[in-house]
Amino acid sequence: MATAHFDFSNTWTVITGGASGIGLTCALEVAKSGGNVIVSASRKPEKTQAALHQIQLINPNVKAKAFPCEVGQEASVAAFFQAIGQEGIAVDHVIHSAGISPNTEFFDQTQAEWDQVQNTNATGSFLVTKYAALQMKNNPVRGDFRGRIVLVTSTNGINSWDPVSAHYDASKAANNLFVRVAAEKLSEDQICINGLAPGWINTDLNATLPPDVREKESAKIWMKRWAEPDEMARCALHLLTMPYLMGQVVMADGGYR
Repeated sequence: MATAHFDFSNTWTVITGGASGIGLTCALEVAKSGGNVIVSASRKPEKTQAALHQIQLINPNVKAKAFPCEVGQEASVAAFFQAIGQEGIAVDHVIHSAGISPNTEFFDQTQAEWDQVQNTNATGSFLVTKYAALQMKNNPVRGDFRGRIVLVTSTNGINSWDPVSAHYDASKAANNLFVRVAAEKLSEDQICINGLAPGWINTDLNATLPPDVREKESAKIWMKRWAEPDEMARCALHLLTMPYLMGQVVMADGGYR
């Protein structure tokens, strides 16, 4: 079986949002590299089972598990990591990719929708980081670190995109700064955190964009193409393995003006 050049053997990686989208692609890439995977379960059981099946198909020698987790609810995130601990699993890596991105005309965005986006995307990043780090503090040191965390943010939080995503862009800007702040604290326990800010990716969600919008955005990309989900997954795994990188947000946007 062809594998990536990463070696995640004898490790456990938690991936929020791992039952679909970029999260699932990350889970498959970890499995290809010999790593065991835990995904946060989808609200649809059949979706979760399909994801676990894909992970096992890609590498029958790894373990794949799922537990429910609402990332914006502290009790749920705490229970998620408690369930992992009760299985006797020590978490080595976390890729936090769960998030929501409603596109709503600026003046139609309500406080309820704004709060939901901030709670899921910004508060969720804090909660997942907090409880992951609390568990990682008990890990033995591997190289320089006891554990590594990658938050999937967005280039929207750096250069913005469109007023229809004002709430999303604001939440991702919060994530990008949070990476830097959290890194200082987590470094005290030899836990590494960095951020991955993807640009335009060929996903089912982006496939619904009007052709004129896609053409306009494509013209801004220096590489003249959109990324594939597996390319973002490999970027995430790079961030889980790179030495001496702490508190940084890497823009994987193919060059964008």
